[in-house]
Amino acid sequence: MKLLFNITHGFQARMLLRTKIAEGLEAAGATMVVVSPNADEPYFRAEFDRPNYVLERMPEHYPKAEKAMVSTRAYFLMNPSLGATLHYKRDQYKMHHPWRYQITRAGNVVLGSVPLLRRAYLNIENTLFSGRELDALLATHQPDLVVSGTPGYNAQDAHLLRAARRHGIPTATVMLSWDNLTSKGYMAAEPDHLLVWNAIMADEARRYHDYQKPIYEVGAAQFDIYGQDLAETDGHAFRERHGIAADKKLIVWGTINEAIYPGQLDVLRAFCEELSRPEHQDKVLWVRIHPQTIFGSYAHLADEHRALASDRVIIELPPVRSEKLKWDLPRQDMWHLTGLLKAADLLITPQSTLTIDAACAGTPIINLAIDKWFARVFKYTHYRDVVDSGGVWIVHSMDELMRATGQYLAKPELHRDGRERIVSHQMGQFFGRAGERTAAVLMDLARGATTS
Repeated sequence: MKLLFNITHGFQARMLLRTKIAEGLEAAGATMVVVSPNADEPYFRAEFDRPNYVLERMPEHYPKAEKAMVSTRAYFLMNPSLGATLHYKRDQYKMHHPWRYQITRAGNVVLGSVPLLRRAYLNIENTLFSGRELDALLATHQPDLVVSGTPGYNAQDAHLLRAARRHGIPTATVMLSWDNLTSKGYMAAEPDHLLVWNAIMADEARRYHDYQKPIYEVGAAQFDIYGQDLAETDGHAFRERHGIAADKKLIVWGTINEAIYPGQLDVLRAFCEELSRPEHQDKVLWVRIHPQTIFGSYAHLADEHRALASDRVIIELPPVRSEKLKWDLPRQDMWHLTGLLKAADLLITPQSTLTIDAACAGTPIINLAIDKWFARVFKYTHYRDVVDSGGVWIVHSMDELMRATGQYLAKPELHRDGRERIVSHQMGQFFGRAGERTAAVLMDLARGATTS
């Protein structure tokens, strides 16, 4: 069997190529054609210089007309019954692009209420931007299955799914993230098969996207590592490797994309100042900078974060390896992050997937709603289950942040049941073996076999 994987950025590489998904496919004897913007980079070629892999560079074709159409699609097509995420995003769109908002709002009155018209709109987009640049690639490799990480939210994914359909090649999307089905608007290109983390996401696909094709619950392979007993991820060993004494309280602070929360550095500075007081000498703060801050328009903030370092404040910049494949981290970073969160006594993050990581590691979690503008994210559709779980303390002031920190460090079992609910709801029935499950489903689909 031959499967073609479209890898558009580092998070997809982490999920699809550096988990037991790829290992399971290798063990089954499958050939994996990996299409990536950095297929020619030495580190990437060296990592996948194995018999089961073929690397190809993605032919990119993204005209200005398509960019304009894609940027407004969600606002033209959003169904009034859609969840809170897109409604909040529409408010932001209105603030930043008032004239475009008026146009899309007028179109949405019709398109948003009639599923048939929404599909007609998408059919026009599919016809205009059909991915002809990929015809030669598909003809050369003739894969049994094309696999993407999104149902067309990324233009390259959309083009590939459309091109595969024209060539009569089956397609499958392994959903990259828990928020995509509620935050990115309608699927730009429907795959033949959809693989989701859990029953929540399956319901979102049907409810918000009118998706009627087969859906398979497979879990999230990138979190399997938390369900496995690996020496590399042992929390005590992590502390020893990094010289963090057993009697110290280790607090991990994870930043998020600066575009989502521009004011987070100010809150971090205030927290560091609080920790400098004598009564907090027993605490060590480990700040992990979001990978999207390493390169690009926010790279200048790296020095501002480094300036916070001290004998009790550790600043970590994840080792992003490429500027072509955005946010690409080595396989070892998965072990490192798991060990860090297992070693930690507490995670503080504004609101991110790190919340799930910490829940999987059994670590108490604080989310930040100190900034009122940012606090609206806690009403986003995908995050409601976390909020309702009772497993996360959402703080609304610096005083509450310090109080929550003290209580969690004194009583780490606080809200444990809620954290277990997060794992149960988000990881579904395949926690710890999602990679094996996903690989098995993909192999069945490549063979044309019926799977369940």
